[in-house]
Amino acid sequence: MPMTEEAIQPGKCYATGGSENYRVLSVTRGIVTYQVWTKGQKLQPLRINAGMKHFAAAVTKEIACPAEG
Repeated sequence: MPMTEEAIQPGKCYATGGSENYRVLSVTRGIVTYQVWTKGQKLQPLRINAGMKHFAAAVTKEIACPAEG
């Protein structure tokens, strides 16, 4: 089930229900900037932007973020 837009917060991580997970870096004027990692992998350095409505529809739950390093 998709999450609400109000539940999406910078610094938190979210699962998609598939193999990808997202770490939210910032939310600015309805645009979510995030990084992706797949299960068993490190965070990718690429930063991606998406509209809040689209991002919230893609994620299913908040999860623990991976350790950095």
